[in-house]
Amino acid sequence: MKMLFLGAIIGPLVISSGTFADSTLIDQGRRVYVANCLRCHNIDPNENGSVGPQVADAPYEVMYSKIMTGKYPDPLPAGFIPKRSSRAMKPIQALKDDIPAIFEYVKSVKK
Repeated sequence: MKMLFLGAIIGPLVISSGTFADSTLIDQGRRVYVANCLRCHNIDPNENGSVGPQVADAPYEVMYSKIMTGKYPDPLPAGFIPKRSSRAMKPIQALKDDIPAIFEYVKSVKK
């Protein structure tokens, strides 16, 4: 097991052995998440935000669709149940190239 420090905002991240995304990609995702997602989502992707739900369990397809269209994909990925029925998310298409990094960051801090 190794520990990475993600800064004062998130704190330490404990990683057990296995395959992990490049730490540069995770750090990029953290920066993009903090700069763009905190308006609605919690600093901790495992917790609900003021407007948006927790995103730690979101499959890639859901994250991609919500960021690009503001909507859930149709059909939803097997086993995924939306956390909220609101449709408050607005598309942020400028983040298209950052979605893999955001996803890897969120996945890296999942509890």
